[in-house]
Amino acid sequence: MAVAAASRARDVRVMSVVGVCHFFSHFYQLALPPLFVLIHETQGYSYESLALLITVFFATSFSCQIPVGFFVDRYGARPILMAAVALMAGTTCLYGLVPGYPALVALSVVAGAANSVFHPADYSILNASVSKQRLGKAFGVHNFGGFIGYAAAPIVMAALGKTWGWQNAVIILGIVGLIVVAVATALSGDFRDSSHARRETEIQSNLRADLRLLFNAPALLCALFFALLAGGQMGPQFFGDKVYYLAHEIPVLIGNSFITVFVIAISVGILSGGIVADRVRNHIPLAVGSFAASGAAIFLMGIVPPAPQIIYVVFAAAGFLFGFGFSSRDLVVSKLAPPEASGKVFGFVFSGLDIGAALVPIAYGYLLGAGLPLLVFYLAALLVAAAGISVYAAGKSVDRPAPKAA
Repeated sequence: MAVAAASRARDVRVMSVVGVCHFFSHFYQLALPPLFVLIHETQGYSYESLALLITVFFATSFSCQIPVGFFVDRYGARPILMAAVALMAGTTCLYGLVPGYPALVALSVVAGAANSVFHPADYSILNASVSKQRLGKAFGVHNFGGFIGYAAAPIVMAALGKTWGWQNAVIILGIVGLIVVAVATALSGDFRDSSHARRETEIQSNLRADLRLLFNAPALLCALFFALLAGGQMGPQFFGDKVYYLAHEIPVLIGNSFITVFVIAISVGILSGGIVADRVRNHIPLAVGSFAASGAAIFLMGIVPPAPQIIYVVFAAAGFLFGFGFSSRDLVVSKLAPPEASGKVFGFVFSGLDIGAALVPIAYGYLLGAGLPLLVFYLAALLVAAAGISVYAAGKSVDRPAPKAA
């Protein structure tokens, strides 16, 4: 009994610390965008130049994520994760302390590199530290923390910026992050990760074997899945307000409330899906069904009557179903990650998120500019449904033996 209680307490501590770190990673991704109007008014930077900061951030994150996965497996996830949180907090603080647009660009590069750490490091820690019977909940807490970060950042940053100015807002946020990372470091002393398994099995690094592990069918299908999923998610979450304004003249403020409902519903779905995932043995049907149903609900966004009370229900259903499949998705991916190589595997497959987030919005922008706003929802629905097909194919290929890492 005492051993079981200690194991449960340790699992809860690991989930909580990793979830908080993931919360701040997503919060820091949106630290500047809610302040763009204030920065434009006070500094005179164009919106195009400010938007470029987001591109720089995510392009750097994508380029660094796979190499970071290799570092996690070799040197350990805990020190790299804590350094990443500290670096993102520090660069956010410096946004307000170092003047000039070139400094914002340089700091965005550094922050993007730090952001690349979270998926390979977080999943390496969760896979190695949390008991298998609670792994679904662990993935749920991790994803929940990230989406709550997305939901909180616009509100908090806008309020801080309006009250104290944009520079003081980012300085305050950076200081808070530095305090949090000190506490997280103190609570993470017994974390395990893929580097422990590598040392215990005395496996030596072999680049050729590592590349075979990554560039095989299951890993490539999982990377494709994440690219499709990210692209589909951005349709309702980033463009939903604009679609309804252009198609039905629904005010942007009301359109933003649809998006808020969508993000909250995703968060609720993530927690619910994590609980259910720990109670089933075959996670492929759960993941496929969730994303297929979410795709159908996103399709409905384009054809339901433009009445807010109906749209709220559709956005809530689409978001809940979307989030419900997350833990099952992560459990499918974890099956293709050998314990000693989980960092590089998760780093590789999650790089698909950055690819989808970078490429698909161009198509959405074209549809809006061409006067075809509702097609944004139809394209998003197609991408999410296709993601369900790809995770099915990935899950089936995972059942076949995968090459061992070296």
